[in-house]
Amino acid sequence: MTSAPQPLYDLAPIAWLMVVGIGLALVPLAWVWRRHRGGGPAKRLYALTVLTLFLTFDLTLFGAFTRLSDSGLGCPDWPGCYGNASPLGARHEIAMAQAAQPTGPVTHDKAWVEMVHRYLATGVGVLILTLAGATWAARRRQRRSGEPLGDGLASLHPAWPIATLVWVCLQGAFGALTVTWKLYPAIVTLHLLGAVVLLALLCARKCKRRARG
Repeated sequence: MTSAPQPLYDLAPIAWLMVVGIGLALVPLAWVWRRHRGGGPAKRLYALTVLTLFLTFDLTLFGAFTRLSDSGLGCPDWPGCYGNASPLGARHEIAMAQAAQPTGPVTHDKAWVEMVHRYLATGVGVLILTLAGATWAARRRQRRSGEPLGDGLASLHPAWPIATLVWVCLQGAFGALTVTWKLYPAIVTLHLLGAVVLLALLCARKCKRRARG
């Protein structure tokens, strides 16, 4: 008896993935708030930018590891794993796929590597969303109060984090295409280039703030 083909897109676990991403993002957000709670909004936004840049760099490295370890199709659907939020819920499907092809592309280890990459990507996306919202809120609050902008806050124009947010959403789309198009070389290359552009956006934002501050 053969199992039904797995759909390439299954949005059923997306709520759980968002919960995991928010949970991961809360750790660096809590650290920034605790360490800089006595500072102004510009200082906190700068610290969050630096931390997001660091984690995005780590995510890019882990993405390279995912590809080099041949784990890119460890879960052959998106955004979950056989319609589940983690490989734990897909143990039967993974075992069947591994029995059919013991060396992959689907194995238990590769499924975990692929899903950890997706968890980290969701966490970084939440951080960038927070960065865009916090920058917009800080400038709006300043304009309502009529207080002068400090050089640090003046340099953090909302257009920059919003552009970064739009780009990370595009990166998520390319991540989905990387899986659903079965590691098509052009898509994989664009996904990698997109990660480099995202790093450049965050780095430029950080350098601009430092030059002003």
